[in-house]
Amino acid sequence: MVAAVREEQTANEIVDDQVALFLGINRTDGRCLDIVERHGRMTAGALATESGLTTGAVTAVVDRLETSGYLQRVRDASDRRKVFIELTPLMTAITKKLFYNMEDMFQGTMSRLTVRDVEAITFFLRAGIYINGHRARLLKEHLPINAATAAPSAPISPLRRSRFRQRALPGG
Repeated sequence: MVAAVREEQTANEIVDDQVALFLGINRTDGRCLDIVERHGRMTAGALATESGLTTGAVTAVVDRLETSGYLQRVRDASDRRKVFIELTPLMTAITKKLFYNMEDMFQGTMSRLTVRDVEAITFFLRAGIYINGHRARLLKEHLPINAATAAPSAPISPLRRSRFRQRALPGG
């Protein structure tokens, strides 16, 4: 099962790469577009929380995506100090063409599933979201302070590796 999950994740990564290339954006910007599309209108702070990016990084992402015509900033009508981020009509149309046309592709597969099958798959996917969120937090806790400038091939110190194993492994 783990092998199938990893293969499915790789297939998703390939699609995400192609979507980013198609839109002329980077993967982080694509992830933020996806978050805004799924959650709807949101503040930059909410986008930072959902994406795991800093508020400064989100400002840069929104600036790029606004320039590209994919996101827009909209002031709150009741509180002009508050600014929301939302998809532009162009991005909404692109999203519908890219992601909401798959029903025909899935029709044969989905028609073979029972309600219990769909519930089990949904449970499994949500469990994966929880587990991967936990794994990401563990990894983030063990990043060096200067992770952004550390060489990618820098070895993990034995002390950090030991601390990670203690937290990550059951009974460890």
